[in-house]
Amino acid sequence: MTCSIVARDPVTGCLGVAVQSGVLAIGTRVPAARAGVGAVVAQAGSELWWRTTLLDLVASGMTAEGAVAALATQPGVAEAQFAVVDATGGVAAFTGPDCIPRAGHALGDGVAVQANMMASDAVWPAMLAAYGSASGGLPERLVAALAAAEREGGDVRGPQSAALLVVGPARGALSNGEWDDPVFDLRVDDSRDPVGDLSRLVRVARAHRNLIRSATPGVSEDDAVSALRAAAEGAPDDPSALRSAGIGLAVRGRHAEAFPLLERAFALEPLAERWARAAAVRAGDAGTALLTWLDAR
Repeated sequence: MTCSIVARDPVTGCLGVAVQSGVLAIGTRVPAARAGVGAVVAQAGSELWWRTTLLDLVASGMTAEGAVAALATQPGVAEAQFAVVDATGGVAAFTGPDCIPRAGHALGDGVAVQANMMASDAVWPAMLAAYGSASGGLPERLVAALAAAEREGGDVRGPQSAALLVVGPARGALSNGEWDDPVFDLRVDDSRDPVGDLSRLVRVARAHRNLIRSATPGVSEDDAVSALRAAAEGAPDDPSALRSAGIGLAVRGRHAEAFPLLERAFALEPLAERWARAAAVRAGDAGTALLTWLDAR
């Protein structure tokens, strides 16, 4: 009923899982992850508590292979699928002998893909290949694997939901300046194009992370401006990102960049102008030019 991927990013140490299915809100049932421990999936009739069990086994010191082997001794696994990637990049997966066809899994370096009730046996090999060749960060590569599954026919019932969860290599802030666990936690619960919607959400989430970075205490002016520009470029159709980036640039005196962004934000969401006006007032002297421009519109 579902295809999924678990993986560890060898560069950042982040752990991630992505899943799509022809059922409602698959993100509430299949994926789980714990910073510094691992990422897991339990699908195809798996019990919900199996996800926690897998993570607890790995947290206790068991390898991914050991955790999967231990769970595979439980009653009811004949129709089930589950997989683990641990904090060292160890991976393991299980497909029960009675799992709904077409079903299978494949393992790579720090990555496991698994699928059942698929239109084709080509789905999981295509997912593994797509993850390995995709560009971008871990979230983008995970979504690329889901997109590859769709190209091979995906779930025989058609698509409905998808989810992405990425956590850090340890509890607390990451060494590359990212924030605490979870790093990404996104779900598309009901859509005719859940993977496309999930891809868009990744872009919007990155934009909003840039907005947070621009306001981080101690950030340099140049870095703040770069983050604001990246936010606007990354989510050109998101009024919230455009509004916040425009305000941030305006109060820094970069009016030629700011005002076109705000115009776009207002066109997408007229209520954004009310927030921009309030922000201009709060900014005091730094917001005078923004307030004047708003009054003149």
